Amino acid sequence: MTGRHAAPRPTRTGPWRPGVVALVGALGLVGGLGTQAYWNDQATVTGATVTSGSLDLLVDGVQGNPSTYTWSSLSMTDMSPGESKAGTVTLSNAGTTPFTVAATATASGNLDPHVTARVVLSGSATTDNTYPRQETCSGGTQTFDDTLGNSGKTVISSTSTMAAGATLVVCVSLTLATNAPNSMQGKSYTPVFTFTATQAAS
Repeated sequence: MTGRHAAPRPTRTGPWRPGVVALVGALGLVGGLGTQAYWNDQATVTGATVTSGSLDLLVDGVQGNPSTYTWSSLSMTDMSPGESKAGTVTLSNAGTTPFTVAATATASGNLDPHVTARVVLSGSATTDNTYPRQETCSGGTQTFDDTLGNSGKTVISSTSTMAAGATLVVCVSLTLATNAPNSMQGKSYTPVFTFTATQAAS
């Protein structure tokens, strides 16, 4: 049997085509399962600026803190028993926050037990230059009428709400008792009023 020729092998060109087509189809299916790139956009919004307000109490248009304001209209250098002196100060809200005002007062000096202080809201001070001088607070609403002492008495419990720009007149009269003893000659009396502004309740 030598000398026989082996039968030629069939070429693979034709039989591989279905495999190649099937592979391409598989790749196409895998690509369909991938992440799609959706379009998107962004917008940034910045909030408007918020600024805190202020609470500012002025006395006769000036600050009473940290420097002490001198209530010069209450000064009298030669008061005699039975005489009285009156004066006013104007409180104002120079800030942006509505507030109410309370006040306490003390007094120092030997005349303290013999001087009565009267406090009136929205009152006006009368003037008297003739002996015996009898100045007083007229009109308004009285909130205190007593001696002060050195313990800090409440002379104004609370005012009505004062809006920004609002003002309030406080009148005080000081009266030396008619029965002040002879030993009180040449003695002094200094009242100190502390006004406290507190943010009004909403």
